[in-house]
Parts: sequence; C-alpha cells; structure tokens
Amino acid sequence: MSEVEFLGARLEKEVIEMVEETAKEEYVDKTKALTELIILGRQKYLLAKYLRRYGEGRCSLDKAALLAGITVSEMMEEAAKAGLRSEETIEEYKQGLLLLSQK
Repeated sequence: MSEVEFLGARLEKEVIEMVEETAKEEYVDKTKALTELIILGRQKYLLAKYLRRYGEGRCSLDKAALLAGITVSEMMEEAAKAGLRSEETIEEYKQGLLLLSQK
C-alpha cells in the first residue's frame, strides 16, 4: 500500500461541486473521487503534452506513447484523432518493424 499524506488546497466552489457530484455518482468518498479525477486529469494532460511534442517533431511516436503511459497503437489512434500525420514513409515504417522484430 502506498504512503498517504495530507494535502490542503483551496478549491473553487465549482471544483468542489464536481468532486461531490463524482463521489455521489460513483458511490465513493470525496477523497477517492478527487484522487480519480486528478489521475484522469494527469493522464489527459500527459497525452496532450506528448501529442503536441510529437506533432512538433520533438519526439517520436513511440517515445510519446511511452512518456504518456499508453501503448504505441493507442498513441497512433490519438494522433489520428488529433489530425497528426507521420512524415514516415511506408517503407521506413516496415524497416522499423523489421528491426524491432530482430531484437
């Protein structure tokens, strides 16, 4: 079990209401609801961050997936949804797959 610490935070009334609504909807306490919302928000933040870096050519698709904590195929789907296209040719992609299969 992970260590638990107290974190005091000032939150806007609307945010507190979101936490309370989530807790009621999921039949959990407010701490659990807030934890889940923070985790989901962090995952969404990381996905957006590394999709942006991939789109800017600052990292590869596989590196973006790794850093966002998702699979390469999931990152490919997200990149497609975002309208991002790879500059890699089909032949380059096939060569990469061949190299990966040899490891």
